[in-house]
Amino acid sequence: MDTNVYVFSLIAALIYLAVGVRLFVLSRRTHGRPEYLLALTYLCTGTSYFLYEFPGMFDLDSIEILILARIIYSVGMIPLLLFARDVFRSDSRWASALVWAISLSLFAGVFFSTLNGDIEGLIVNSVWFWCDWIGYTAPYIWMSTEALIAYRSARKRLRLGLCEPDVANRFLLWALFGFFAALAGIALIPLYLEFASTQVWPDWGDYVSGGLEALSTVVLWFVFFPPAFYQRWINRAAATPADHAN
Repeated sequence: MDTNVYVFSLIAALIYLAVGVRLFVLSRRTHGRPEYLLALTYLCTGTSYFLYEFPGMFDLDSIEILILARIIYSVGMIPLLLFARDVFRSDSRWASALVWAISLSLFAGVFFSTLNGDIEGLIVNSVWFWCDWIGYTAPYIWMSTEALIAYRSARKRLRLGLCEPDVANRFLLWALFGFFAALAGIALIPLYLEFASTQVWPDWGDYVSGGLEALSTVVLWFVFFPPAFYQRWINRAAATPADHAN
């Protein structure tokens, strides 16, 4: 794997951990369940990313580390699913059923693919690969879709003065984050297919994966650590229609 991709992954891990710690501290102060769920997701994701990179960076032959990284990442998907259900579809039975279905698909895929010797979940012609893939891609598709729907609703309330600009924008950022994260999962399919046929990790895959990872983590940073200039721009953009109307 290209050195730049290691750097992308490690920076992403640091961002996930920083967001996770911040949300965990916030959840302790507010006793908010959504903050706590996201904290668990990002702490698991950041830890998993570090573990994934260690064997490659230091030439370690450690199957146990890769299995542990995969399990921790998968565990982190559960609170993300619960967050999507609680925030967007708290009163929907189908949302609870979807959480169960995706979770079972994910852990069945991880367990049986590992049992069959596919430690990293790379064998595309296995049904367990697809169970695993659905488990770590579908949550981001769901979250992105729900956030986009919420953003459209928030935009209408914003025009009526019933919603703050930064709240509406946060829904948009969530939608973008989910989109880039889901796209990273989708991009793995042609990457793994080429690897299966050549047994060589393609260079383009490194750059696509690293680029999508960089985009998603930058968006995530803006969700939780928005720079002052960005907040000013959001407020100015929201005020412009009202200014013209006057």
